[in-house]
Amino acid sequence: MCGRYLIAEDEKYFDEIGNIVNEISQKSVKSISAGAREVFPTNYTPVIYQYNGKNILSSAKWGFPGFKNKGVIINARAETIAEKQMFKGPFAEKRCIIPANGYYEWLTREDGKKIKYLIRVSDKNLFYMAGLYNIFKDKNEDPYAAVAIITTRANPEISFIHDRMPVILPDMSVRDWLDADNRDPFRLKSLLVPYSAGKMEYMVA
Repeated sequence: MCGRYLIAEDEKYFDEIGNIVNEISQKSVKSISAGAREVFPTNYTPVIYQYNGKNILSSAKWGFPGFKNKGVIINARAETIAEKQMFKGPFAEKRCIIPANGYYEWLTREDGKKIKYLIRVSDKNLFYMAGLYNIFKDKNEDPYAAVAIITTRANPEISFIHDRMPVILPDMSVRDWLDADNRDPFRLKSLLVPYSAGKMEYMVA
């Protein structure tokens, strides 16, 4: 699973995200508050989606509302994404990417103690997690956007920490994932695989 992740909104972040986003100005990108922060479920966070052929940077609440609005659902399993009622519509029409510099996972030892790890892509300052978004209404009937991060099985390099990991898209897959005209479920699901072993690094957080 992916229960928290890191955004380090520094100059490198703004430069790299500007290469993906082609609809807004670099000045608008830099209006995001700079600094490193750990993103928690229900926080609002930057997301990128496609609209009219353009990549749009926006923000969304992390977590689809749960059944009867009890809690939030922060992850969608890649293996069942096309069948689950909550996710099959967004999988077809509302795909997005979530920028991150790392994500956190907890290793549970035999004595029950949990160790928190920060996991990164070794050759990338910034990477993009595959996600879904949708529009919901709050208790006042005001609309808001929410996002769920897609997870898959962990690659062998980090599976000792946890058996799941977020889907981290290689650069060559980002365009296919965001492409609103791409409706082929088999082609889309082929993108939702573990990131290559040998390209991850981790440290105790």
